[in-house]
Amino acid sequence: MSLRFRVVLAIVLVLLAGSAIGIALAGWQAHAALREELAAALGSGRQSVAIAFENLRRSGRPDRDLARLVRGFDGDRHLSVEVIGPDGVVTAASQPLAGVRGPDGFARLFETAAPVTLVVPAPGQGVVRLTPLAAADVGAIWTEFVDLALVLAVSIAATAALAWLTVGHALRPLGDIAAALAAIGSGRYDSRVDDRGVRELRRLTGGVNDMAARLAAMQARTQALERQLLTLQDEERADLARDLHDEMGPHLFAVSVDAALARRLIEDGHPPAAVEQLAAIQQAVAIMQRMVRDILGRLRPTELIELGLSAAVGELVAFWRGRHPTIRFEVTTPADESVITSAVRETLYRVVQEGLSNAIRHGRPDRVSIRLSIARDEVEARVTDDGARAVAPGPEGFGLSGMRERLAAVGGRLEIRRGEPGGGWTLIARAPVGTRAVAEALQSAA
Repeated sequence: MSLRFRVVLAIVLVLLAGSAIGIALAGWQAHAALREELAAALGSGRQSVAIAFENLRRSGRPDRDLARLVRGFDGDRHLSVEVIGPDGVVTAASQPLAGVRGPDGFARLFETAAPVTLVVPAPGQGVVRLTPLAAADVGAIWTEFVDLALVLAVSIAATAALAWLTVGHALRPLGDIAAALAAIGSGRYDSRVDDRGVRELRRLTGGVNDMAARLAAMQARTQALERQLLTLQDEERADLARDLHDEMGPHLFAVSVDAALARRLIEDGHPPAAVEQLAAIQQAVAIMQRMVRDILGRLRPTELIELGLSAAVGELVAFWRGRHPTIRFEVTTPADESVITSAVRETLYRVVQEGLSNAIRHGRPDRVSIRLSIARDEVEARVTDDGARAVAPGPEGFGLSGMRERLAAVGGRLEIRRGEPGGGWTLIARAPVGTRAVAEALQSAA
């Protein structure tokens, strides 16, 4: 059953109930009025008959006077008068006013007063019977009830039709909203709903359109981040490939040459010289092992898990110091970082890692400062460089967007300021240190 039909049905039922109550009340009032009117007519008739009886005692023609009395009630709509002889035969009867009669079942709803019999004060004349008549009034009441029922039926039908059209027009935008939601659910975030209809539905359509716009923006942002992520992955692979080629390649070649020379020396009977080549091979393998650890540290900071945030940041700085010895690095870390949750430590490490990478690659600084501090329930990571800042940073790339997303996931925030007066930038990341704060941030983000 549709909402439209339910609303119209409810309106019709209320109107029918009100009409039934109104008709019942009108019937009760009509019944009371008819009873009073018949009682008054019966009282007036008894008074007229009593006066006629007084004159009848002095009359020489009582039968004539009785007939005249009966004719005096001809055309009365409320009372019928009959003269009944001693033998029970009606000798004279009035002619009541003829009128429209209602149905018998309807007439039985209107009870009338019982007939009244008066003894004629003349010998051999019998009695006079006064009978209240309600047929004419009941017929009139029936006619009024039929007219009233017709008027109510037409009114209810017209109201139902008007309500059907009004509710249908008011709910018409719901179909558009349902279609738009179905389209949005299938991924078509450009779907919109026309802003029309009643005020409540306009608010709903506005919410649907706003949701679609937000989802479209999120989709566009996600696609941009995916493209940037692929680009970053390609750059990271290129860096790893370059490191493997430039640093490990020569050592692997040297190991291959030394191994071949050692074999030849052993075959020629010069073991001492072969031992020197084996020592060179061992030294090259140790260097390559250290390089592999450096690469693995870039991919996953084991020090962050084993030793903590300060050690991981120190290892990160050592990595960049080895590749850029001309840059002066200053590192300040808290004495106790046990209050920082693992999720926050991981996030701050990634922020510092991205900040250092951006500063060194794009700013060409002479000095880079990394400062980790804890104040009350918040931990702060600050990366400052004195590199070039001829122009302000452009639209955020994947790095900054990724940092903001990581910090938002643990209830933190990111801020970028101008660095020292001579140039450079300052990256500030703040996050709560407590487990409860992180849990609340994750819950609110979900």
